[in-house]
Amino acid sequence: MRKRIVLGLVAGLAALAAGASTTAPASAAAIVIRDTITTPFTESGVPNDCRPGVTGSLEGTNVFDFQSVETEEGFHITGTFTDSGRIDWNDGTYAIFESTEHFAFNAVENGTTVFTLAHQSSPTTYSAEGAFLYSFTFHFVAHVTVTNGDVIRVEFERERLVHTFGDC
Repeated sequence: MRKRIVLGLVAGLAALAAGASTTAPASAAAIVIRDTITTPFTESGVPNDCRPGVTGSLEGTNVFDFQSVETEEGFHITGTFTDSGRIDWNDGTYAIFESTEHFAFNAVENGTTVFTLAHQSSPTTYSAEGAFLYSFTFHFVAHVTVTNGDVIRVEFERERLVHTFGDC
């Protein structure tokens, strides 16, 4: 699910970068937009990567904070996605999760835009009785490069699993 959201975000932001208009007069003041959007989400049939055949139902909340600054050169956009929630697995266990994604990019009418996304997620799984089973933290960084409206490079780097505790 998260990868679909990230890829949708990347595609949407790449389209924004490709279509960014810089028609503001040189003397115009910067236009600043800030917002926070909170959205509940659910998904069923979520696979458990540590235990084959175990699936779950996910319920959580996504908070999207962003700021966009428009100048005569283009846009500078930064933001954070924060997810938190619970997955109830079909074997009676459950996981509490949280993840954070930070992104930033400059969108210009003609030229090169690099969109950067840094992600960290940390699910912790418990028995049906609430006893700790395992936990891990996952990190990755992604870059998308757009030149003159064309996506010319998508790069995922530093994808790694760190801090594993318990038997996964």
